[in-house]
Amino acid sequence: MANKVTIFANGRARQVDPEKTIAAMIQDLRLTPAAVLVERNGRALLRQEWEKEKVEHGDRLEFVKVVAGG
Repeated sequence: MANKVTIFANGRARQVDPEKTIAAMIQDLRLTPAAVLVERNGRALLRQEWEKEKVEHGDRLEFVKVVAGG
């Protein structure tokens, strides 16, 4: 089994598998993919990147829930 890496998700440190993708992180956090935006190290990720982007030690991820309203 691979060693865990430390990432920061919405400011909180987490130990995760280095093979974990952004899509898997969204699932682990029980977020609705259609209603979330993801920023990795200050760069917004396109939805098509989520399946191939793997976390790396020290990553700072922001998961923002999109809320409709007027």
